[in-house]
Amino acid sequence: MEIKEFLNKFKEQFIDSEEISLTLDDDFRKIDSYDSLTGMAIIVMIKDEFGVDLTDEEFKSLPTVKAVYDYVVSKK
Repeated sequence: MEIKEFLNKFKEQFIDSEEISLTLDDDFRKIDSYDSLTGMAIIVMIKDEFGVDLTDEEFKSLPTVKAVYDYVVSKK
């Protein structure tokens, strides 16, 4: 999995994905359109696209897109 592919799929989970800017170092929870449904969509995307189960607690402990990516890579 390429990090750019991951970032694109991550960004697609936001309802306003076309309007937002998202980098690996961003605290994605601070984006105005982020809510609990976006969080669940990200968790489901990770399971469906990358085959990695991520609990709510694990997800909440990961502050940036890069941290989520590194976690997913470590579980593959």
